[in-house]
Amino acid sequence: MNVHSGWYLAAFTSELTGDVSPLDLGTRRLTAVRDASGIRVFDADCPHRGAHLGRGGRLDGGCLVCPFHGQRVLLGRPEREGSRPWVREHEAVVCGQALFVRLTDGPEDDRGMRTVLKELAGNYSLVAAVHQPVAAPAALIVENAFDTDHFTALHKVHQVRDMRHRHGAEGELVMDGEFPMPASPWRGPTAVPGREPYVPRFYARAFSPGVVVTEFGPPDEVHVIVTAAVPAADGTCVARVAIGVREGRERELPMLITGSKRALAEDIAVWEHLAHQGEFGPQGPGPADAAVVAYREFCTGFADLGTPRPDTSCPEER
Repeated sequence: MNVHSGWYLAAFTSELTGDVSPLDLGTRRLTAVRDASGIRVFDADCPHRGAHLGRGGRLDGGCLVCPFHGQRVLLGRPEREGSRPWVREHEAVVCGQALFVRLTDGPEDDRGMRTVLKELAGNYSLVAAVHQPVAAPAALIVENAFDTDHFTALHKVHQVRDMRHRHGAEGELVMDGEFPMPASPWRGPTAVPGREPYVPRFYARAFSPGVVVTEFGPPDEVHVIVTAAVPAADGTCVARVAIGVREGRERELPMLITGSKRALAEDIAVWEHLAHQGEFGPQGPGPADAAVVAYREFCTGFADLGTPRPDTSCPEER
């Protein structure tokens, strides 16, 4: 499956087991490299014959040694064009246990995600919660944040209130509302007659068709849930969920992870049996689907990247 421009939660750091690891996103063949500066991400096709540098390649200084012919391929564009074969570097950010990668350089494809990742790094440490193949298109996973009715019907959420979607200042798509509950799942019962004791805010922001960052909770105990999907070449996807809590609230992580796994399992039971790959049927969308329609329109603002030829000027290495 082709991929779109913009951000991906491409992997959890625990999935990158060596100095060089394959990191494929649909039809885009990438490789993750661990060096002294951290984890970096590059195109994986050797400019010589197209071998996958992440599958058997090895790191040697500032080069990857191709497993096919032993050619040394520079990591990133050289100062002098045409001097050496090279592969393009992509923007990558490690936030806790999550590796985020952005394809393409245009500012229109960031939508404010870089700023949010800096904020998360300063206040939360993202922990890997779910890593699950799903036999459904990747866009369905992020779309869930904008499908209001499914929260109560499928997940049996007590109530949703004032759920509204809008575009944010950086072009991200926002879903904002409340999930009133009889009691906090962390605080225990709160006896205040005549008052809803626990009203967490649901504040979700999609920064690309593949990543939505949700802040959930009242102001004094906001948790972060990053829900993401990476397309596979066969039209299915891999879903990942990362969770962040503030320092001192780590005891709440097990419950949040368990809840994320349960919710995703409930979703998968529906996603993997949808007709028309989840497109609207003969009934068409109704008023309650306005946010889903807005999300699908949002997705059209990202370029289809396809399978590019290597972006290099690479003669045979002498």
